[in-house]
Amino acid sequence: MRAVSLVLLSLLAAGLLGCGPPPQSLYQDFQHEDPKVRIAAAVLAGKFKDAKSVPYLIDRLSDAEEDVRFVSFLALREITGQTMGWNYYDPPAHRSEAVIKWRQWLIENRPKGPQVPQDEERP
Repeated sequence: MRAVSLVLLSLLAAGLLGCGPPPQSLYQDFQHEDPKVRIAAAVLAGKFKDAKSVPYLIDRLSDAEEDVRFVSFLALREITGQTMGWNYYDPPAHRSEAVIKWRQWLIENRPKGPQVPQDEERP
């Protein structure tokens, strides 16, 4: 139940931060040495449905800390609506397979950049 307690605490903290876009330091916080900071980053990413956080959240699915993995998954599910079969309670080999699916999903769904209109009168 430690994971649930941390999630609730993180959600409460995120609710006190107010509205607006996520802070720029969010992306650095995914790499922070303190798991509580990584958890808070995942909570914020999910709260703001920050699509730019998806690659960081996918990386955190392999975090050494179970709580970080769990909250990162919740944020990914909130942002993308996908699970890719990932479950925090699965053995590491099964979770690794799901992370591969997540990475493939990211490649297939990453924005391709701005579309450049093509001239119809090209020779």
